[in-house]
Amino acid sequence: MLVSLSLKNFGLFKDENIEFSDGLNIISGESGAGKSMFISAINSLITGQFPSELKNQDGMISAFFNLNDTVKKIITQTTGIESNEAVVSANFSSKKTLYRINGMIVTKNIIEEIGKYLIEIHSQESSAILRDPLYQNKLMYDIIINKYSEAFAEYNSLYSEYSILREKSAAIPSDPSEVLRKIDMLNFQINEIKKTDPQPNEDTELSERFRALNNIQEIKKNLYENMQLLKDSEEFNTDNSIGTVAYNLSKIREYGFKDAEQLAISIQQQLLELYDAIEKKLLDLQTDPQELNNVSERLNAVLMLKRKYGPSLDDVITNCKKFEEELNRLYELESIMNELTPRMEKIKKHLFEVSERIINESMPYLKQIKQGIEKNLADLNMQNAEIDFYFEKLKEPGQISAHRIRILMKTNPQSDFLPLDKIASGGEMSRIFLAIETVFGTDHSVDSMLYDEVDAGVGPRMAMTVGEKLKELSKDKQLIVITHMPQVANLAEKHLKITKVQNTDLVYSTVTELTGEQREKEIKDMYGEIIV
Repeated sequence: MLVSLSLKNFGLFKDENIEFSDGLNIISGESGAGKSMFISAINSLITGQFPSELKNQDGMISAFFNLNDTVKKIITQTTGIESNEAVVSANFSSKKTLYRINGMIVTKNIIEEIGKYLIEIHSQESSAILRDPLYQNKLMYDIIINKYSEAFAEYNSLYSEYSILREKSAAIPSDPSEVLRKIDMLNFQINEIKKTDPQPNEDTELSERFRALNNIQEIKKNLYENMQLLKDSEEFNTDNSIGTVAYNLSKIREYGFKDAEQLAISIQQQLLELYDAIEKKLLDLQTDPQELNNVSERLNAVLMLKRKYGPSLDDVITNCKKFEEELNRLYELESIMNELTPRMEKIKKHLFEVSERIINESMPYLKQIKQGIEKNLADLNMQNAEIDFYFEKLKEPGQISAHRIRILMKTNPQSDFLPLDKIASGGEMSRIFLAIETVFGTDHSVDSMLYDEVDAGVGPRMAMTVGEKLKELSKDKQLIVITHMPQVANLAEKHLKITKVQNTDLVYSTVTELTGEQREKEIKDMYGEIIV
């Protein structure tokens, strides 16, 4: 609900701070005092549409709202702000406007999305969210679901299954033969990889072996030379030399050379180990002459897989597993393709049947709503006005229903039923919304409503009826009503008056709360000739 409103340099409002009650707030004032400008201020704040002629200097509009659960959820979804309260503000100049919610700068689009849930304005240019067909559909189904929850439970269960099948169906190409082509391609790719059966790090090992085999003569020459130096040369070799060193040290070890002798023996053993390792490498090179060709072919096969499915060999192995997973999914898809469409059509048909059954079951309840609204319309001097509900069958079942509900109306017997958003605005439209919202009560998501011209063109007796309807609605909603009728003003919990002040060189509008004798005088003045 709207707790307070601050206006600075908006039109004729220079610096106003206005507080509102939770129930029925009445605003009165002479013609031209600034009531339309007051409406324009609120409308500008919640729609982001600022009349350029009213932004003649730097100014600000700020409103403090207590939030219901619906609006809290919307604000959190659009801004990330989580709070039970919201300060919505707009700082403006002739060149730009900056919007904030709880201090966070937001876009005009966010203001438009949130604003329609903060307060409804029923005036010449009504911004009531009830005009929105999507909101009408949501509102009506919220009401029906609470009344027929079991029937909707059956629909929800069917829709869950239908959604799963639809997701699977979305994975099927428009041309089913595409699935078979993908299966063939995946089979080819998997077989190509598995035929080679690459092992981790095999490409590195093959590259080393290929280089070795390709340079075998140079390698053998170096290995033979090292073996001669280590042990095989009869003229001189390292093994004999270090053996002689060890022998000579053994003869003098008792004189402090025991450690040196052990070191020499250890070196001799290491030299022999080195010799054995070189000899083993040399033996490894004594291979089949065909091995170079075999290694070359294997290396080329592995490199080809890396080019096609790599870039690394690990990528090739990983992608092969992914291909297998995708192939299994497509095999599953292939197995259900022939069953999927018939199954979906069967559930879809059932969803429409359940949806129609819910509508038929809810007709008596909807008739009560219709009668309640039409009674209110008759009370508001619109005896010929009628309400109806139009059910449009959707092409695809929705999450809530397979039908869309829209509120229709006609104001006289000769006219056709029209959607609410096609009905003319103004005082008549304000009374229509008053009749509807009084019946919907707390089911309607918007907690604050501004009514202008709701009593326009009605006599004193009818004004009393309008006032009583407003008072009834104010038990569930916060109302701000601009009126010239004292019968309506008499019922207010808070009475505000907009006055235009004219000084020698300054004209401005101000808002004052009337209490006690001030309020009694204002209501008496509003009666005018009626009480004389």
